[in-house]
Amino acid sequence: MRANAVRFAAGAALIAFGAASPACGQYFPPPLIIVPPPAQNYATPRPPPKQSPERPKPSDTVPPDRPRGHFQGRTFIPD
Repeated sequence: MRANAVRFAAGAALIAFGAASPACGQYFPPPLIIVPPPAQNYATPRPPPKQSPERPKPSDTVPPDRPRGHFQGRTFIPD
């Protein structure tokens, strides 16, 4: 009689805990670790922006003329 009770209790425990396992095992979300952004100190003033280097001015020479024509698709057709 005691063996039957132990066997019944073991079967009931397996059914109770094992019934939810397939449904829970279908989706297991991965752990997400969200790192907060670094702290900002708004009390300190910002450094001034850096000055861009001076660009040389283009010369006043006229570039040579390109060949006159147009494209039809990928083909250049001179005029």
